[in-house]
Amino acid sequence: MEWEIVNSKAVTPKGVLENATIRIRDGRIVSISSGTPKDSLPIRLNLGGLFVFPGLINAHDHLLGTYLPKVGTNRPYLNWLPWDNDLKSSVVYAERQQLEPEQLYLLGSYKNLISGVTTVLDHIPHFVQTPFLERSPVRILDHFTLAHSICSYSLNWGDGPEIEYARAKEGNLPFVTHISEGFDEESREAVRYLKSIGCLGENTVLVHGIAFDSEDIKSLAQAKAHLVWCPESNLFMFGKTTSIQEVLEAGINVSLGTDSPMSGSLNLLDEIRSARNFFQKEYGKELDPKIVFRMVTENPAKALRISNDLGSLEAGKIADLLVLSSEKDDAYQALCSADLSSVRLVVRDGKPSYGDHSLKEFFDETGVVGREIKIAGTDKYLAGDPLGLLESVTRALGYKKDLAFFPVG
Repeated sequence: MEWEIVNSKAVTPKGVLENATIRIRDGRIVSISSGTPKDSLPIRLNLGGLFVFPGLINAHDHLLGTYLPKVGTNRPYLNWLPWDNDLKSSVVYAERQQLEPEQLYLLGSYKNLISGVTTVLDHIPHFVQTPFLERSPVRILDHFTLAHSICSYSLNWGDGPEIEYARAKEGNLPFVTHISEGFDEESREAVRYLKSIGCLGENTVLVHGIAFDSEDIKSLAQAKAHLVWCPESNLFMFGKTTSIQEVLEAGINVSLGTDSPMSGSLNLLDEIRSARNFFQKEYGKELDPKIVFRMVTENPAKALRISNDLGSLEAGKIADLLVLSSEKDDAYQALCSADLSSVRLVVRDGKPSYGDHSLKEFFDETGVVGREIKIAGTDKYLAGDPLGLLESVTRALGYKKDLAFFPVG
């Protein structure tokens, strides 16, 4: 299938290309050029000057934990374990258990999709996520090795950091783990321990880092390791997050992640706002919108070793696109100020997945079947059967639950 976008503002690695034409064939970007070509493809979408970004990448989520409300009875916590105990003894967790894993995975996928996310790192053992990869409306990454955390009380994910890291190096994969998620001695010493066992390097993707000190940050920078920052979840659970200004000044590759809604943000656009609000409050200055843009596109693509295919608008790459409307003239400010109402179209693998209801003809032309749906009061069209999903959730729970990360109606 071949189609084209015209009259857009394409946000490329070289800057914003005005009056851009993007041509797509068989799921990949064929070309990006300025001006409207004389030869027209059979399917042409005129965006009327809207911004086109690469599909966003959520570098840290737990799709099985897609539920609300947040749990945090005994905040602030010493580390992640007492929070996990509070979670698993809570009424809301017992209610969540009434749903099938597939329902939770679909809820989490739609939560990400409607905020412009096309790719998610679902941090969980592969045997949990594998049954749901094919049906997900977003791309759930499955090429990574993992540990749960670097501490003696870690959950038993993977075969241990040393084996998992060796596999990552051999297979050119990311090795993903939580680290320093708390203030106890093990959390404070986690980076030094990881370094001592030879597992801190270019394949290492560390999540949280709340207890990082200057020596830890220097070690990450020297090893060219990566950090995933989840400020909303950190601040909710611990009242603190990593020393992000020092991390950025050290040149560490930083991505943003939402974590699960039971501790983190509702979606990646909300996480962007949380990150910028925290930075402004903590350091008295703005977190550069262009840096934020990279945190949800190029940076996670680099960390997760998928940059050959994803993370930027370039010829040859997979056609994952996010179309935004904005009152802002600057593309990066437009992304940083975006909310669900700003999302006009999301394309994954060269096919529309979510967009304005007015684009239904475009969905039909590209052979995508979905449902008419109202999101946050706006008429939309969403691939798959989201309304059927919500009906099945209502039947399982015995009542209609308000899920703010998927605001239907």
